[in-house]
Amino acid sequence: MVSRRDTQPAPSHHRQDPWIHIQRFFKMPSQNGLKELSINHGRPAMVLLPLAGLAKIFHWNPIIVLTVNILAIIFLSEAISTSSDELTAHLGELQGALLSATLGNTVELTAGILALIHDEIPFAQSVMVGSILSDILLVFGCCLVTASYNKEVLEFNSALAKTLSSLMMITAVTMLLPTALYSTFPVSEIDDRVLSFSRGTSLVLLALYGGYLYFYLGTHKHLFLSIESEASDDENNVVSSSAANKASLASSIIRLTTAVAATVFCTELLLESVDDMAKTLGVSEVFIAIVFIPIASNSTEGVTVIAASRTGDTDSAIRVIIDSLLQIGLFVIPFLVVIGWCIAEPMTLFFDSFQTVTMFLAILVVNHLLRDGQYAYIHGAMLIALYSSLVVAFYAH
Repeated sequence: MVSRRDTQPAPSHHRQDPWIHIQRFFKMPSQNGLKELSINHGRPAMVLLPLAGLAKIFHWNPIIVLTVNILAIIFLSEAISTSSDELTAHLGELQGALLSATLGNTVELTAGILALIHDEIPFAQSVMVGSILSDILLVFGCCLVTASYNKEVLEFNSALAKTLSSLMMITAVTMLLPTALYSTFPVSEIDDRVLSFSRGTSLVLLALYGGYLYFYLGTHKHLFLSIESEASDDENNVVSSSAANKASLASSIIRLTTAVAATVFCTELLLESVDDMAKTLGVSEVFIAIVFIPIASNSTEGVTVIAASRTGDTDSAIRVIIDSLLQIGLFVIPFLVVIGWCIAEPMTLFFDSFQTVTMFLAILVVNHLLRDGQYAYIHGAMLIALYSSLVVAFYAH
């Protein structure tokens, strides 16, 4: 699995890059153990967690509850990423990839499971759709703008782009099929047929994700290495070894467990207050699920890959962004269907029709861009504009 921290740009020796300040705001420190979690940039998370609890106990304004929990989730997301990277250095590449697959989208997975428990299946599905849209349109669009502004037309890594775009389209098609089923079966048989289809297809998608990991980590690993990555491979191995020595296995596990537990706590508080937030802000619960939660979850990843793309290394951005989409489409959503199966909740792959269409069209646009193989900053501006238009559409929906 592509590490979110591997794509950070090298610091400038001539002047202080403003992107460094932005990255530092979102980053948690890479210290050892639970005790040092509150040092430097981790301190905001340790302050926000008690505030989140107080906001719940004393019934603070829903906007404050939303702000506090969203900010806490931003810092905790980076803490999970950092701890996962440290554990990868101890466990090995395959085990680390599986760990990243499970925890790489902790907020979405947590929100989905909690929504299932509370019988809020549409909310869980909306979070997944919002995460995909924010990754492939907002984050990717910003990457293209920062990578190609004031430059000539640039090119993607053709083999990488075509491989990932194919997987992306398969993900989109599997989420579109339930809608097609609804138009072919009698109304009395729809629910059972779609539920059976969703559960069977989810098992297939999980198997496909396992095959993707094998392809990514084993047989075709070279496709996912950019020229810059290959040139600095030895250096990265030294850094990974140093990180493994610096952070002990026990402290990494403690930090990861604590960050995940805190994320579950904040997500639970957020979901419990969704009704009040929607009424106060004058928006629907679906809008909160599609816009606010995914942006909070993807913020640290987005800042990292956007900063990395300033060097022109959009291949790294593509790997991280499409990998995140595949985690959602091939792992998190099917996993939620299986969880719903286990707890007798009818979680299916049938999403709201409007969400399904918008997501499919967005993936289609990005797929066409990747297949074309060339890009300029105007392409990124178009993706950002498309995301903004969809946000307005979901607001009005």
